[in-house]
Amino acid sequence: MANGVYRAMERVSDAPLRRGNELKLLRNGPATYEAWLSAIEGAKGWVHLENYIFRADGIGVRFADALCQKAREGVTVRVLYDWFGSADVPSSFWKRMQEAGVEARAVNPPAVREPLNFLKRDHRKLIAVDGVYASAGGVCIGDEWLKRSPETNLPYRDTAVSVTGPAVADLEEAFAGVWDEAGEPLPSWERPDPEDIPVAGEKAVRVIIQEPGKARISRVLQFLMAGVEKRMWIADAYFLSTPTLTQALMAAARDGVDVRILLPATNDLPWIGLLSRTGYRQLLEAGVRVFEYGGLMMHAKTSVADGLWGRVGSTNLNVSGLLTNWEIDLLAENREFGAEMETMFEEDLADAREILLSRPRSFTSRRDRPLQARPERRISRAERRAQRGTRGRGSGARAVATVSRLGGTLTASGGTPLNTYERSIGAALAAGSLGFSALAVRHPRAVAWPLAAVGGLAGSLGLLQVAQREWSERRTRRKFGGEGDTGSGDGPRIS
Repeated sequence: MANGVYRAMERVSDAPLRRGNELKLLRNGPATYEAWLSAIEGAKGWVHLENYIFRADGIGVRFADALCQKAREGVTVRVLYDWFGSADVPSSFWKRMQEAGVEARAVNPPAVREPLNFLKRDHRKLIAVDGVYASAGGVCIGDEWLKRSPETNLPYRDTAVSVTGPAVADLEEAFAGVWDEAGEPLPSWERPDPEDIPVAGEKAVRVIIQEPGKARISRVLQFLMAGVEKRMWIADAYFLSTPTLTQALMAAARDGVDVRILLPATNDLPWIGLLSRTGYRQLLEAGVRVFEYGGLMMHAKTSVADGLWGRVGSTNLNVSGLLTNWEIDLLAENREFGAEMETMFEEDLADAREILLSRPRSFTSRRDRPLQARPERRISRAERRAQRGTRGRGSGARAVATVSRLGGTLTASGGTPLNTYERSIGAALAAGSLGFSALAVRHPRAVAWPLAAVGGLAGSLGLLQVAQREWSERRTRRKFGGEGDTGSGDGPRIS
């Protein structure tokens, strides 16, 4: 590959290429937890754990016990958890860990001075141990990642990757960046230099550290779309693509690239599944192939381009993942790893249903035949209950029953025609609109008061933020030369 391409990738990703690494794909919760708990058990100096969801359930208690044990042994143990993602965890859970010597910090809790900061979420799933081992991916710490469908036995699907070699230092740097924002900075001895980490394999890796407002993964995917020649395969959980990324996918497909997107048939956030399906038609008409996984959930965030560029991480392809969250993704540039990822994708497609623009009647050859999905049946009530229950207590919005049970339309042999979904989506939206209108007529106050409350809250937060900025600017002017010392011109100064 030309040096110019390497330079371009480094610029769009803001991530150096680290050579000499070994990578291991971790498929689903059980394999991921086994690797992470083993790494924690072997820790000698420190454990850095950062996760969006850290539940106080069975697997969460196992991790808490392991971390507490290492802290008692004198190992430094630091934990970052997202305030919103882990909001239903009782304070006693964290208190027990802290009493054992674990330092746990909540990322970005609500603050009066920055009322709109709640949009920034630490969505990473990362562990780093002693500067010699690290892992990242889509797996949170919760019992739902251990579940299987009661009907098909298909797992709650997710992917992570274990890393040894110099790239571990970049994963440690990602942890340090958020740790420093949440309190006292991480000491220098827990920030390993990649030059000090021995070579562990032959794989070249970039660790893409996504921070609010940076859009690094978005830039990387658009760059790959512009250059991909044969295949771009993507798995995603909450696919609400941005216009630029959608256009890049469609342009690649129109140019003859085999673009495939694998999404969940039964989304644990049903409203996202509903909105995601509204964008299927334009993708399909451009030649993008869309598949839906038949298990409880497809939660992986992966992609592989031309069997060379393999991505495993935490970034969902929607606005929050691509723009407002802290995320972490590993991008390998290696044929062997790319082949492993393509094999994994093909195995997932065997348990998925292709979405079609219309029901096919005949095919001239086996090559033209759409992928057959298993199982060819309606999703049972038991499976619905299992899927809805994956998010646990305290997640009412996430556990709302699916309108019309859109996932239950996976019944047609050879694929699901798109018009089946569009009728369901149209019916759901129409029913919702009719219900809201009926409620407004029958109980106008029930509608007016919530709308007024939302408007009042938004206005109050806006005024509070303006006042906070004015107060901050005045304090800055007083500190650096008085009210009149603002530099030339009325615009903002850039330094």
